[in-house]
Amino acid sequence: MFQSGPIMLGQYRPMDSFLHRLDARAKIVPITAVLVLSLFSTSFAFYLGTLFALISGLLVSGVSLGTLARNFRPMLLLALITVLYHLLFSNDDSRILVEYQGVYLTEGAVRKAGFFSLRLILFVSVAFLVTLTNSPSELAEAFVKLMRPLTWIRVPVQDLAMIIFIAIRFIPILYEEFHAIRRAQMIRGVSFNGGWLSRIRKSVVIIIPVLVVAIQRADDLALAIEARGYQSGPARTMYTRSRFGANEWLFMSLTLAALGLAFWGTRIYG
Repeated sequence: MFQSGPIMLGQYRPMDSFLHRLDARAKIVPITAVLVLSLFSTSFAFYLGTLFALISGLLVSGVSLGTLARNFRPMLLLALITVLYHLLFSNDDSRILVEYQGVYLTEGAVRKAGFFSLRLILFVSVAFLVTLTNSPSELAEAFVKLMRPLTWIRVPVQDLAMIIFIAIRFIPILYEEFHAIRRAQMIRGVSFNGGWLSRIRKSVVIIIPVLVVAIQRADDLALAIEARGYQSGPARTMYTRSRFGANEWLFMSLTLAALGLAFWGTRIYG
């Protein structure tokens, strides 16, 4: 099991697990179904059950619980901000739970706070799972194969796949740039200690240099692509050959069936 080193969204970790060995298409199809059904579901049971299944998949893929908790910490902070926003600004005409000096908290606001924070964590878990168990090139090639019928109506599937590949590859690069700039600031005497608000305020200052570096890297990448004679439109061969076999069909069928039953059951009885 992989234990050491940080794991982050967009960073592929080559390991030998069942999910790693599956073709990327067998995971992209159920994950797309999760995203779509999550937009229509209003059941906490559906969100919690799907989130439990995704976290179980991450654990089975070799991610330790401690490592998973450390890497989900920033997203939990964002979920907390989402909760506070809805508690403060999503009050409606539902039952009032708490009232203090004209400020009141309603049952609807609490429900929305939990609902949207769970949705956020679920979406991040989905992205975390698919990027952890598949390399960017595998995801891009799977996207091309799944979207190939759209080429009949002249959709530039190859170009879209390249955009996805570059976007996924940029996530860990920008993460490393963020920490490099942060370490440079610490060497110059900037302290990032203190409370949450103080640390967030100081980290915001780093975002501008990271954006400048991102623009520079994007410009260099565009020049490199142009220098290599890249042209939009021509058909391209695949770097790897993937096989959609019995394990992929079984995994995809079972997960889609489980998702459909969960969505239907929570919608009818939840």
